[in-house]
Amino acid sequence: MSEIPTTMKRLVVTAPGEDVASCTIEIEEVPVPKPARGEVLIKVVAAVINPSDYGSWIHCKPEHCPVTMGKEGSGVVVASGGGLSSMTIRTGSSVGFCNLPYRQGTYSEYVVATAMGSVFSMPEDLPTEDAAAFFVNPYTAIGIIDTAKSIEGAKAFVHTAAASQLGQMIVKLAPSEGVEVINVVRREEQAELLKNIGAKHVVVSSGDSWKEELAAKIKELGATVAFDAVAGQSTGDMMDALPKKGTVYVYGTLAGRVQGIDPLDMIYQGKKLKGFFLTSWLRQGGLLATVIRIKMAGGKVNDGLGKGGWSSTSFMDTTLENVQADTVRLRENGATGKKLRVRFD
Repeated sequence: MSEIPTTMKRLVVTAPGEDVASCTIEIEEVPVPKPARGEVLIKVVAAVINPSDYGSWIHCKPEHCPVTMGKEGSGVVVASGGGLSSMTIRTGSSVGFCNLPYRQGTYSEYVVATAMGSVFSMPEDLPTEDAAAFFVNPYTAIGIIDTAKSIEGAKAFVHTAAASQLGQMIVKLAPSEGVEVINVVRREEQAELLKNIGAKHVVVSSGDSWKEELAAKIKELGATVAFDAVAGQSTGDMMDALPKKGTVYVYGTLAGRVQGIDPLDMIYQGKKLKGFFLTSWLRQGGLLATVIRIKMAGGKVNDGLGKGGWSSTSFMDTTLENVQADTVRLRENGATGKKLRVRFD
């Protein structure tokens, strides 16, 4: 194990902007944090950039700057602060981490993490860098499917922006969970991508008759719920397409504020509009239920993290210096085949 330095680099937002390109993002040099009792120090190997990450860069308040960046990553435990909980995480082990204390971000050379709750064991044969996206997308996929099945009692659901990394995970996981997915995408090449990994039901929203095609699929499969990552008019379109008492869950805002909702659908047809938030799904039912749910989800995720598995991710690597430029480029190209990953090794 190499010697731990006294200082480290991390990425911060020093001023928000109207979009990712206009944010002011800088590299800071700060002291390496020291783990307290019940905590471990992790040398970061990789951290991923999720849409929710760059949304927070834009919307952070100037008075809160500098704001640290990044919500999940992977690395190697290099020190422990002691205590019973930290004894379960041995020094030298590869781990995934999220939900960091002290307003830390994951785009940092080192992080301190709470041993119980922030640190997750990874499969021993998985390269450490490939565990960087272990949490947000895979756990959201499980949460969406569980919400459709267990809460809404649905045997099929609609999913928008379905060619995303998350959408591809849902396509791969759904058959083993016994639920059908109607995937809505914008382009034909995205439809082909999903069909090539096993999607049976894909609707391309650029066609003239896509709404009729979607309505027919919903009727055929008996879908009663939709999960919308887009918002804007997309939410209204999903609400229109669902049958009476159908529910649309919004979990992203790619197109801004929700539009096109007819209140009469909610008043007279019993349709509902709700939000899906991963943290809320994990925490529902109290502490014991949360522990059980995380253990259940973690087992499924780890089983699929290997190359080609349902929860594995394809990455495009970047560095701290190039995070902003590469994020802008990826968004402009509308790429859905790879997730941007910051490498530190």
